[in-house]
Amino acid sequence: MIRHSRTLSSAWFAAVGATALISVLVTAPTAHAAHLSCGQTVTTSVVLDTDLLNCPGDGLVVGSSGITIDLNGRTVDGVGLGAGIRNDGFGNVTITNSAGTPARVKEFDHGVKLNPGTSGNIVEKLTIHNNELSGVELNNADSNNRVRNNLIDQQAQRGVAITGGSSDNVLADNTISANQGGGVFVQNSAGNRLEGNQITGSGDAGLVLEGSSGNTLLTNTVGGSSDAAIILRLSSNNNLVQSNSSAQNADAGLTVSGSTGNRILSNTFRGSGDSGIVLDSSHSSTVTGNDVSANTGGIELSYSGNNLIQSNIANDTTGDGISLAHSNNNNLELNQANRNGSRGIYVAGDAAPGAGNQLVRNTTNANLSDGIVVAKPVHTIQGNTARDNRSWGIFASPGNVDGGGNLASNNAKPAQCTGVVCTP
Repeated sequence: MIRHSRTLSSAWFAAVGATALISVLVTAPTAHAAHLSCGQTVTTSVVLDTDLLNCPGDGLVVGSSGITIDLNGRTVDGVGLGAGIRNDGFGNVTITNSAGTPARVKEFDHGVKLNPGTSGNIVEKLTIHNNELSGVELNNADSNNRVRNNLIDQQAQRGVAITGGSSDNVLADNTISANQGGGVFVQNSAGNRLEGNQITGSGDAGLVLEGSSGNTLLTNTVGGSSDAAIILRLSSNNNLVQSNSSAQNADAGLTVSGSTGNRILSNTFRGSGDSGIVLDSSHSSTVTGNDVSANTGGIELSYSGNNLIQSNIANDTTGDGISLAHSNNNNLELNQANRNGSRGIYVAGDAAPGAGNQLVRNTTNANLSDGIVVAKPVHTIQGNTARDNRSWGIFASPGNVDGGGNLASNNAKPAQCTGVVCTP
């Protein structure tokens, strides 16, 4: 179940990892076989030659920089206290498994815990399960730590926690499954890269950023969460969420609340219990090139302004393809909202003069209600296409701006459009 590590981009590697990795390769001493005991502080590179069972506190404690701890297919097992492996600030430490059989870290409070001052560590190829609080925790871990190619499953709470100002770290290519709390939780931490992780069966949300800005979420797969697949909340600003996918989560594919300046690009969110993408009191974000088909709703904005919603696919939902409530100064351009169970695009809520939304060149065909409904004035409707809908092609209340070029045909209402002029 453990996968080979992907190659991260050269720019990222140069920025955060190259110097630390070279230091590890050059300075790490040769590991030797070691018969260790529970709670032992490790100051030289070692290869475990026996299991550590029923440790009453910590399993192993890192006591020096630049060393390698090779679990060698052994088990480090606790009684629900301490950490399986704890590092209180030593740099360039590698915790790995060279054996062909799983190396297990289990039944502690935390499986692996990197504490303040820790930098340049590698945690890889481990099987971390049945811990109480987290499988892996970075607590104010400085930078350049890489957690990769691990199986992290069945924790009583979170799979991975990155908290307390842990910045510029990498979480890549891990399988994070069946944790009773969230899969990954990032709090008050910036500049981290979460890439290529498989996050499934979480008892809470799959992946959460809370008060965390400037992070990159790339090509992660999230499925079967009891809450949303991905959540950005509480001033999680200026993050990049790109090329992730989700399916069969109990709530939304992606929820952004109380956050600004995020870029949400080329993601696929399907089979959600709520809308594919939800923006709530969130502003100045770019939502481009996403596929949010086959959810309860497609893209949903409430009390959110100055967002660009462009070139998204919001088809085949059971509700509205794209809906805006009390949300102004948004640009909706070149989106598809077809074959939805209700309306293609629905805009509701008052707007002051000059603060309307711009609906430009969207396609809204074959919806079970109207193609486009704009229920309040001062919004601009221009160059949209609305065909084969079960009610109006375009319904615009008085006071909206007809930007011209709207097309409508074969809609159930004989007039095709009201409030704007449509041509076939």
